[in-house]
Amino acid sequence: MAPFQFRCRAVDIEHSCRHGNEKEPDHPLELLKCVESIVEAIQGMLFHGTIKTAANNYQINFDFDSSWINAVNASGWKSEPIHNLGNLQGIPNIQPDAVLSKDNVTVIVEIEKSNKKTIWFDLIKIMMLIGQDVTDFGILVVPRNYAHKIGVWDLFSEARYYRWCLAQYAKVEHNLLSKIAIVGYTQEAHISGNWARLDSSVVKSIKEQARDYFS
Repeated sequence: MAPFQFRCRAVDIEHSCRHGNEKEPDHPLELLKCVESIVEAIQGMLFHGTIKTAANNYQINFDFDSSWINAVNASGWKSEPIHNLGNLQGIPNIQPDAVLSKDNVTVIVEIEKSNKKTIWFDLIKIMMLIGQDVTDFGILVVPRNYAHKIGVWDLFSEARYYRWCLAQYAKVEHNLLSKIAIVGYTQEAHISGNWARLDSSVVKSIKEQARDYFS
């Protein structure tokens, strides 16, 4: 039987590294131009949610990562492989979600859709790769509304708070943090002919439709 699939889109794409009432941190102009290009490319981007079977409480998988990379590639960014990261001094053999290049600028991308605690590692990975001159800049992409069965997590706010903690308590130098941009987005699902912001009630409705589909 074919999987149950539904359309989604990413809206209200926004770059912000500001936490609370602080001003937006300074970023290199080159990075700001990169972010502006990428934000424009993914505004309203379509992607899909898929439920393959009734197993694991109708688990939903999203193709956001591949759709995101395809969207920025279509706007002129090229995906580049990075080989032999394990040979770099002090860096484990880790692989970013995407490596993009355009106009002689290289950007490492980390996409975190659901696990807010993993954001710490995403930021550290980006800083490690910038510090080893593997990349010029880094971008962390996170949703405002990761919906699960008991609520919604705002990973965009979490990421900006974690960045603030790195500056405030870990004393990470400003010049390094300035080379990282955080991009947030809101997820919507197309349900019963309408676009709805993804939350627990929408997820429940999707799973009910999937249950009927697989019955």
